Amino acid sequence: MLSQIEEFVNWIHRRSPGARTWRDYGYDLKQFAAAVENKAVDQVTFRDIDRFILSQREKGCKPPTINRRLAAIMAFYFFLSAEDVKLICPVLPRRHFLREPERLPRPVKEADLQLFFAAIKDSTPEGLRDRAMFVLMLRCGLRIAEVAGLLLADLYLDESQPRLVARGKGSRERAVYLSPQAERSLRVYLADRPETACDVVFLSYQLKGLSTTAIHYRLMRYREAAGVNFSAHRLRHTFASDLISAEVPVTTIQKLLGHRWLETTQTYVAANDLQVQADYYAACKKLEGWS
Repeated sequence: MLSQIEEFVNWIHRRSPGARTWRDYGYDLKQFAAAVENKAVDQVTFRDIDRFILSQREKGCKPPTINRRLAAIMAFYFFLSAEDVKLICPVLPRRHFLREPERLPRPVKEADLQLFFAAIKDSTPEGLRDRAMFVLMLRCGLRIAEVAGLLLADLYLDESQPRLVARGKGSRERAVYLSPQAERSLRVYLADRPETACDVVFLSYQLKGLSTTAIHYRLMRYREAAGVNFSAHRLRHTFASDLISAEVPVTTIQKLLGHRWLETTQTYVAANDLQVQADYYAACKKLEGWS
């Protein structure tokens, strides 16, 4: 099975070399192979999947993680079935996929944002770089991988409406417009950016592109200094929530975030529904003893 996993992972890598999907699939499938003791793929049954899920839960894995690994197994079998049409995937979605608790996106509090950005020192080159990276996440809704993969050729700062091109999930490209704050932070960093042959926008001290892990490390460092706690993805949540508060149409927000499905964007509406808020507080004024 391991040789087939390697073949599948290499295929994924060739299709989307800029994404990290191939690494995630490789990690998940090797865990699966170990759990079924590297059985031949046509010998794995739904009972093996039952036991795999149980072992994952005993290790403390949460439903989203287990479901992601089940999806990787299904993709692996779909890949193999192109050459063996009789091969049956042992993952049964109705039986195996775990129900995930529905959680509404949580924006970062304004006070926490102020503390976080105050911890970034503009007096250093890395401070200018880090401020620009995190402002792009907050004001443009960029994912951490989109920031890491941003190239100089993706920047269109001399247009009347400055923008950049981001490559999201599945290497899908979208236009990202820059708020005045984001444009300012980016221009200040670029003016100080070292001259190098590397065309990645955000450079490490080795004058190479930063990895997502390195960016996450920077986030943790500033969080600790500021005494706050939030993920990089919650900066993106804050971007969406701010647009909802400004009554931007949900279809526009969908395009700005690069969501493939409108349902994904609608979770932000559910988390910050202005009409629900207005109706509730109007009722409070009418109901005796509520005000």
